[in-house]
Amino acid sequence: MNDDTILEVKDLHIKLKSDGVEFPIVEGVSFELKAGKVLALVGESGCGKSVTSASILRLLPRELDITSGQIQFRPPGSDKVVNIVDLPKEGKGIRHVRGNQIAMIFQEPMSSFSPLHTIGNQVSEVVRLHLKVSKKEARARTVKMLDKVGISDPDRAFDQYPYEFSGGMRQRAMIAKALSCNPSVLIADEPTTALDVTIQAQVLDLMRELRREMGMAIVFITHDLGVVAQIADDVAIMYMGRIVEQGPVREIFANPRHPYTVNLLRAVPRLGNLRDRQKLTPIQGSVPSLFDRPTGCTFHPRCSAYIKGTCEASVPPMVNISEHHSVRCFSPEATAPVATASEVAT
Repeated sequence: MNDDTILEVKDLHIKLKSDGVEFPIVEGVSFELKAGKVLALVGESGCGKSVTSASILRLLPRELDITSGQIQFRPPGSDKVVNIVDLPKEGKGIRHVRGNQIAMIFQEPMSSFSPLHTIGNQVSEVVRLHLKVSKKEARARTVKMLDKVGISDPDRAFDQYPYEFSGGMRQRAMIAKALSCNPSVLIADEPTTALDVTIQAQVLDLMRELRREMGMAIVFITHDLGVVAQIADDVAIMYMGRIVEQGPVREIFANPRHPYTVNLLRAVPRLGNLRDRQKLTPIQGSVPSLFDRPTGCTFHPRCSAYIKGTCEASVPPMVNISEHHSVRCFSPEATAPVATASEVAT
């Protein structure tokens, strides 16, 4: 791991076991998360991004297993690197990491909170578990965190139940719960998907502010490239369990190479398109079933750059086209090196 890398996933493979048969869900995923940076994992539903994020905290359901790969985590201020894959699912090691050093915001906060306990009780439980403070100190810390995430009258909110909160307030409470122990890594699994546009903008502003204030790194899971442009530093595009393109957000938005990335960007609504009466360009076809995966490059049945006899024969390797930009494709246009400023000038 590099000195500025806090989390590194290396060649991660996850399979689904059903009736004695194994089906690949995540295949060879690798990425790095730098301290204080935001990495977005982007892709259509079923591409494996949520499964990848859940594996970091060993929260996979019983049917899914990590079959190979490493998830290396280096806590801030420590030289020791922990391979999370080697930690027992219910051991002290992973419990110390989960919710304390690495926290997670789940996609639907209503299903993540118990309806039988107050919001304050559920947030303060995390504080008492990891920080070993008194009940009074845990309440004070929880009230302070609820106030920090923008919940009005946090003393009253502490004693309210999840059903008494709006969708936006529940999401803020979930963020407060995730950040209550000052984690160094936050995993946000589509935290704005179920919210309207106004509340979505407020939540994104809140996460940017808390990131600056607390200095944490974020893995942001989403299918919305508009959200990626607002919050992420780096982006990894996933399709059917593999990362097909990754690099800095600005470079990928300005110079997308993989046909899937190009099509995703073409499908994003833009105000200019509305003024010019340009139609959106949807991606042709649909995502194949996990139980009937195409051979070779899994995107080839939907790809406009399909090379017959090549794309379906083998999986393309990840090719570096610049120092930080890489793509997984056989197309010569996709893998042509990015011209440097000096090369463009000449």
